[in-house]
Amino acid sequence: LAVAERRTKVVLNIAGWDELRKSPEVEKLVADTAQGVADRAGEDFLVAVHQRKKQVVANVYPSTAKAMAREAKHGLLSKAVGGGG
Repeated sequence: LAVAERRTKVVLNIAGWDELRKSPEVEKLVADTAQGVADRAGEDFLVAVHQRKKQVVANVYPSTAKAMAREAKHGLLSKAVGGGG
């Protein structure tokens, strides 16, 4: 017996996807995740959250010279996101 070939058509709702990526819920999720990274990195790491054209972006960065030196020496941010040993 031959099995009938089925094709599923997927239609993307790009406008809806863009709206979801900029929603307050996603912004909170991004901000909370970035804050967790900053907390794991240690003292003097800050979070900045930005609305871009189609998405929310968060940056975690050292806010003092001491934190910059610790980041340079120990790679604290990489470790805080799980990318370093």
